[in-house]
Amino acid sequence: MLKLGPGNYRDMPWKNGGGSTTELLVDPPGATLAGGFRWRLSTATVAASGPFSAFPGVDRTLLLLSGRGMELDHGPHGRVRLAGPLEPVRFPGEWATFGRLLDGPCVDFNVMCARDQARHEVTILRPGRVPSPLREAPTVLVYCVSGGAAVTGCPGGLRAGELLRADGGEAAGLTVTSEDSATALVVVRILQVR
Repeated sequence: MLKLGPGNYRDMPWKNGGGSTTELLVDPPGATLAGGFRWRLSTATVAASGPFSAFPGVDRTLLLLSGRGMELDHGPHGRVRLAGPLEPVRFPGEWATFGRLLDGPCVDFNVMCARDQARHEVTILRPGRVPSPLREAPTVLVYCVSGGAAVTGCPGGLRAGELLRADGGEAAGLTVTSEDSATALVVVRILQVR
């Protein structure tokens, strides 16, 4: 297992140059936005409405970590409103997408997978005092949005802004227990393409 925190992340410009993003983790290590990544997790502060970068062949899931909402306008594919934090929406990266802020800046969490190499599932976990098991997958990623959580096999647990990666069955038998009522986690399961 690997635990990462803000000191391990890297800030970089958006692909379209319209802002900046914090890359939490990319696979394989060292892959760039220009290509070569299998999957990627990032966060970004969206300070103004504007177009999203295009990522042909990539499936995306986006959710807000904070802010009062954003509308994603996918043109002929419709619109989706993210009314508040922790409501994941999924869309193909090749769709021309415009993000319209509803009431001020937002911070988002973004998962991207190269469609021909991997697929992903995103769930929100608000664990209680009773241990919640994590579903196994080739790669399981757990990002702590708020609060703190005890995780079996992870010394010190997870605090807000920290990320845990478990590969190759390491997630088998892992459980998460909340350390306070504010705990919220984003759980990303990376699955092989069949």
